[in-house]
Amino acid sequence: MDIKSFFGSTKGKVITIGGVAVVAVGIIVAVLLQGDGYRSILVKDVKGTVDVVGEKNNGQAYAGQRLYSGDDVTVNAQSELTMCMDNDKYVYADENTHFRLEASSTKESSKIKIVMDKGSELNVLNAKLGVDDSYEVDTPNSTMSVRGTTFRMTVYNGNDGYIYTLLEVEKGEVLAKLKLTDGTYTGVERAFGAGESALIKGNAKTCEFLLTEKSEEVWLLDYDHLPTANVPRLITLLRKNGIKIEDPQYDEYIEDSSDDNASSSDAKSEEKTTEAVEKQDSKEEAKPTEHVHVPGEFKTVKEATCTAPGLRQKVCKECGEVIEEEKIAATGHTPGEWETEQATCETPGSKQQKCTVCGAVLNSEVIPATGHIPGDWITTTEATCEGQGTMERKCTVCGKTLEIGTINSLGHDWVDVYRTETHMSVKQQPVVEEIYDHSECSRCGATR
Repeated sequence: MDIKSFFGSTKGKVITIGGVAVVAVGIIVAVLLQGDGYRSILVKDVKGTVDVVGEKNNGQAYAGQRLYSGDDVTVNAQSELTMCMDNDKYVYADENTHFRLEASSTKESSKIKIVMDKGSELNVLNAKLGVDDSYEVDTPNSTMSVRGTTFRMTVYNGNDGYIYTLLEVEKGEVLAKLKLTDGTYTGVERAFGAGESALIKGNAKTCEFLLTEKSEEVWLLDYDHLPTANVPRLITLLRKNGIKIEDPQYDEYIEDSSDDNASSSDAKSEEKTTEAVEKQDSKEEAKPTEHVHVPGEFKTVKEATCTAPGLRQKVCKECGEVIEEEKIAATGHTPGEWETEQATCETPGSKQQKCTVCGAVLNSEVIPATGHIPGDWITTTEATCEGQGTMERKCTVCGKTLEIGTINSLGHDWVDVYRTETHMSVKQQPVVEEIYDHSECSRCGATR
């Protein structure tokens, strides 16, 4: 299998793209660039359980979720995550992958960094980056930078005290810069093109490209003789390079596909065969008649789950030897009722459908925020003759104050006040006369 065939397979998860790149490690989740919101990172698809922890997110990821710079993403076992960034960049994160998002954005530029410390992810950039854009994948021992490309990053923490990174380029070009685990760059860097791979080994004191048998930094991988799973493929290359990596979690994948391990398996098989022959010879010496198995009924030794097959075996009633076994097909998920988290005026809601057996999220939808419904203006402070009043308008649903206004002062309502005086007329008759005295406000009682 050549590299194009590999990247086009289920494990490769590739869609068509082109370009150039700089890498460090991969992901995910979902997620967003800061700035005015012109650019964005969104969760496109989730299989299994993916946890997101950040300033605005804290819980399980769901399709349509917006991710933000600083979000910490964990793709758990038997899970996968697909993210879309700026509508033309895709990240496919495999199970047991962990990374952090660092992003910033304006209308003119987009800067994205995926800081990954374990697992594997595929990066697909469908268009070349702008002059001021950047896209990096950062691992503990290297940083990859790109302009537009398709490449996979895999990071593995060995039990020998070193961190190993595998870069596999399907399209474009990726520039790998080596660094120590404390973040100090060594000054060593190299570009890798389509069909090329790099194997990097590093810790707090050293970092280097691991060389092939021909002492070259560029690895041309033969996928016909390597595991299709990403971390096992990295471990296989390390073992081929003479590095002793013991990890039972991945041995079953490696032994099935690695030449070295195949040889080891052949040796073990030969040992078992020799041992069986010796036992059989011993039995024949004791009992010349040929042993005939007496089959029992099939018994289940491993129950099938929603996603994993089970196993049943038939053993001999006399000697207990397994004489036949069959896989039990995975049961598949059982969809439950939709669970709804209602949207509010400002916050989107969500709908999820989970498996009633294992609890995995099968489908999810985003419910848009409803928006505020303004009510009537309400006076909060009455205006006076000389002072302004205040009023406000609230949402009739959530009660949030939407607008605040002022009421003009009323001004004084002046009323003239008269006094009466009595004096004698020319004819010496008393005359009562009203004479203006002052003005008085009818509302507040002020005088002038």
